[in-house]
This record gives sequence, structure tokens and C-alpha cells, in this order.
Amino acid sequence: MLNFSKQAKRAIDLILNTTENVFVTGKAGTGKSTLLEHIRLTAERRIIVLAPTGISAVNVNGETIHSFFTLKPGFEKDEAMHMVMNKKKQDKFRRLKTIAIDEISMVRADLLDAIDIVLKRSRKNEKPFGGVQMVFFGDLYQLPPVITSSDSQKFYSEYESPYFFDATIFRGQSNMFSEGFKIRLIELNEIYRQKDLEFIELLNAVRDNSITFDQIKQLNARYQPNFVPTDDEKYIHLMTTNLSANEINEKKLKQINEDERIFVADKTGTLAKNLFPNDLAVTLRAGAQIMFICNDAERRWVNGTIGKILEIFDRTNPETGNIDAVVKIEKVDGKIVEVRKHTWEISKYVYVGGEFVRKNLGTFKQIPIKLAWAITIHKSQGKTFDKVIIDLGHGSFAHGQTYVALSRCSSFDGLVLKRPLRKSDIIMDNRVHSFASASEIS
Repeated sequence: MLNFSKQAKRAIDLILNTTENVFVTGKAGTGKSTLLEHIRLTAERRIIVLAPTGISAVNVNGETIHSFFTLKPGFEKDEAMHMVMNKKKQDKFRRLKTIAIDEISMVRADLLDAIDIVLKRSRKNEKPFGGVQMVFFGDLYQLPPVITSSDSQKFYSEYESPYFFDATIFRGQSNMFSEGFKIRLIELNEIYRQKDLEFIELLNAVRDNSITFDQIKQLNARYQPNFVPTDDEKYIHLMTTNLSANEINEKKLKQINEDERIFVADKTGTLAKNLFPNDLAVTLRAGAQIMFICNDAERRWVNGTIGKILEIFDRTNPETGNIDAVVKIEKVDGKIVEVRKHTWEISKYVYVGGEFVRKNLGTFKQIPIKLAWAITIHKSQGKTFDKVIIDLGHGSFAHGQTYVALSRCSSFDGLVLKRPLRKSDIIMDNRVHSFASASEIS
């Protein structure tokens, strides 16, 4: 066995040698990802590894929750309750022994309930999650699950908070670690990134909001307001808003001496702007750094894959006979893919006759990529970069946002702050703190 800590060995024993449910958490640098990979590779029985986003699924050699359970984003519980349980699905889910979910901090309460519903129905077993052993990995001090404005009314009519621990399955329990659906909590606390231990300690102080003004001063030693990197240095900007990230991307695009192509979206139906999965007009040039914003049906890329545009050209589509624009992209792994416009079907819940019903609004067809010299802090969670420029703008506005931004950088020396860090930038949700305080460490 690798040189695992006492807590990690305890987690391995519980996960591999018992049927107990386990929540593995820990601060930055404590080896959660390494532990999950070890368990995936050494388990004698098959452990299904899932994650809430495409890029996080790739990072753990797993699959997205939505893909595995065939759930449509935004309608998970409705899909789960009305899913046709044919023999193929029943056989698939009945064979499950253990499901491990990474990045549990980003899993919404309603998504966890949908998983519970699917497993109970398919396995014809009313035990929590149909009797499947559930293993959660993640840090609740990172960014919370996203609740969009379009579904907030419905969501908050059913749940107190977006966090997984507020799922319906846990209701009626004063403590999920000691009664009902019981979870064994393992907290990893041994730091493995010894090369920059002082930086890790600063990150941990930001994480639980125990940071002192002296520690803030230490972090602000990386404040360089006039820093401008060269293209060869490959810095990525982490921003608090989409608007600020877009400004950087547009500026970088204009610096490329190549012809630009404008991709205009094709829409059907009546769609509100906040429902657009991409911009109405996307401007690209060869040489631009991009990020995919959908999962490919052929699994050539996932939502969050980074790449560089090599060429943009026109080609006749053999299926339609139309001339389509094609974007040739080199992904970060060196593989080259060709991309055309993608069609999203847009629908949402509307409140009619005292209940929420699902209404199809139309379709949105657009190239499924965005410029990515800069991304938001939310989109950066789960990633690690060697060189990062953090711009908190007018301030952090979400639980865990500053911690996630700072902890994306692999070293203190690779960090640049565009403005000084303030105590008010460090936000912690009291519900997470209360949950952590009530937890019993195994």
C-alpha cells in the first residue's frame, strides 16, 4: 500500500471491506484524489466512480452522474420518478455494489434525491439508495452547488439549502452520522504537498475563515497590480464574474493576427436570454484558447475540456448537404478534433394550476466552445494551474470562492493578485460550519 495516513487507511478499510457509507473530506493537499484513484484501481468488486461535471469525471476516470443515471440537467427528480425501468436498466442498477461520488460539494440536494429514487425503483429496494454503498469525496468549504435564477423558486420551495446534506433522504435525522442513513466521516488532515507547506497552511486558514491579518499580509505579498504576463508564460486569469472574464478573452482574441469567424446561433421558439447555453454570436480565430461547454456524444470531449484552435474552414455536411463551418481544435492531451454547431433543446418548469409543469421552449444551435484565456472561479473548481492571476474585482460573493481561487495555484510563487486580499473576501456559509461541527470523525 502507498504511504497513506492513518485516516486514509481507515477510509480504504471501510470502503473496500465493509458496506458502510463513507464521506471522505479534507483540506487542500491532503490526498483525496490520490486516495480515490487508489480505491478505484485496487477494489476487488466494481466501484462506480461518478462526478457532477464532465471535467471532474475525466479527472477521476469516471462518468458524470447525469450520464450514468440518464438524468436531464434541471429535471433530475422528475426524470427519476418517471423513468421507464426496463430490464436493461434494472439489470444495470441491480448489479451495483458501491458508488463513489467525487466533488460532493457541488452535488445539489435534489440530484442526490434523484439518485436515491432511481436506485430504489430499479432495485425494488426501499433502503436508502436501494441498499447501494455510497462513498462521497469532497470539501464542503469549496464552492456550493449552483442554483440558477430560473429554477430557484421551485428548488427553495422544497429544500433549505443546495448542499447534499439537506437532501430529503436525510430529513428526520438529527445527525446523519449516527442514525437512519448513517455515514462514516473520515477527515484527511496530513499534508502531502510538502514543497509549499507554508502556502498550504495559508490556504487552510482561508478555508475555515480562521485567517489572521498577518496571514492576509503574507498572501498580499503576491499583490502585483501592474503585472502583465507574456503569452509564453501561460497564465490563466480567474475572475469573479463572466463579464470580467469575457473582457480578457476579447482583448486576447484581438491580439491574434488571423482572420476572425463569427458563429451566429440558430434559435427556434421563444427563449429568454438567461436560457442561452452560449452567446448568440461567438467570435473565434485560429490560435485562440478555448473551452468546450457541452459533452460530446462520441466522448471526444467533455464540458470543460481546454484546447487551442488550429484552423477554421468550411466543409459540406454529408448528412444534410449544407456547407458547415468546422473548427479544428487541438486538446490539451494533444488529440485533434473537428467541431461543428451543436443543438441544445431548451425547456424549463412553469407554475400552472398550483403545480410546476415542464414546458419545451425551443432549441438553440451554436458552436459549443468559449474563449478561455480567462474563466470564472466557479468554472475553475477541480482544476490546478501552475500560474494563476486572481482578480476578485469588487469582492468575493460566494461561500468558498476565495479559497477555491487561491487553491487552484500549485505554488505560492505562481500566484499573482491583481488587488489586495481583504478579510471581507473570505465568506463561509454557517450551514456548512454547523454541519462540520456536528460531524463525528471516525
